[in-house]
Amino acid sequence: MKKWKNMPGYWPDDLPRVIFSAPLINLLAGVGLANTTTTNPVPRIEKITSGPVELIVTADPPLVHLDRDILLSIKTVAPSDVTVRLPPLENRLTGFTLSGAFDREPTARDGASTHEHCYRLTPLVAAEYRLAPIAVTYTNTNRPNAPESWFATRALVFGIAPIGNGSPGASIRDIRGPVWIYPSLQTVLAWVAILVLLATVGWALYRLSRRIHRAIQLRRMSPRERALEELSDLMNRNLLSKNQVKEFFMELTLIVRRYIERAHHIRAPEQTTEEFLMAASCNPQFRPEVLGKLRAFLQNADLVKFAEYRPESVAVDRAFGTVKDYVETDDQPLPTPDTRQVSNKEPDNKSKKKLTG
Repeated sequence: MKKWKNMPGYWPDDLPRVIFSAPLINLLAGVGLANTTTTNPVPRIEKITSGPVELIVTADPPLVHLDRDILLSIKTVAPSDVTVRLPPLENRLTGFTLSGAFDREPTARDGASTHEHCYRLTPLVAAEYRLAPIAVTYTNTNRPNAPESWFATRALVFGIAPIGNGSPGASIRDIRGPVWIYPSLQTVLAWVAILVLLATVGWALYRLSRRIHRAIQLRRMSPRERALEELSDLMNRNLLSKNQVKEFFMELTLIVRRYIERAHHIRAPEQTTEEFLMAASCNPQFRPEVLGKLRAFLQNADLVKFAEYRPESVAVDRAFGTVKDYVETDDQPLPTPDTRQVSNKEPDNKSKKKLTG
């Protein structure tokens, strides 16, 4: 039998097994190779302990892939009465740009508090990828006068993964679902400033529109309606309760003078009291009894405005009542000259020519 096996033309019995087992071995080897290439690498973990504080730095993935971000996690474990602070990382990075940051929910267990701060690092094309040492400070809150302690971490240098190693586009497994990345302080302040500016402009436009609408309403009113509206606004300002008697009389006299100017076409606001009384005495629209009341009111108002006279509340009420009664009972302006007065005028030159012609 051995003689036949050594002959060149002999077909061994176990040759089919050899032929069919080789592809199987290759297939198994390929599956094993695929499993090794698709398996996510173990994150890089660095632990530092100083006093009561334990710092755990985790980088996932541990090597730099130009097509992937690195999730850097800095976890602090300290007693509940110890406050731990981390400095900003923007100026501690080399070869990375900080694309976002967020904090996980703190946990407390066995008298210790755990805080985890996460940073998304986007690699750039650089010769070195490094996280410089950072100074971690901590304070004991139970001791008000206790000094602030600190310690420094070691520099974290990242290696560069070979091109094609790993599965491109793989997501960070620690992030489950959408993650809110908090905006920077400068962005928040800029948006707050914009909102405040928009609110201020909106409020100013609203006030301006109200004033324009109010001015249009007042212009459509008759002189009597407008004066009564101004008197109502004056009382709503409560100047008397604020002990502003002088300002009250100044506004009251201006209301009277503006009403006289609109109703009787006398420029009362620009005239002194004597000038106005002289012009009004020559105007047939002012009856003697009305002119007497106006004279007494204006002279008393001048004492309050210029002589620091402090009238009693009864005198103030009497002055306001005088103005309101005058506005409500004032006669309308006299009509234009009637036809009888026109007919009594001397005819002009053209009329004389017609009559003599």
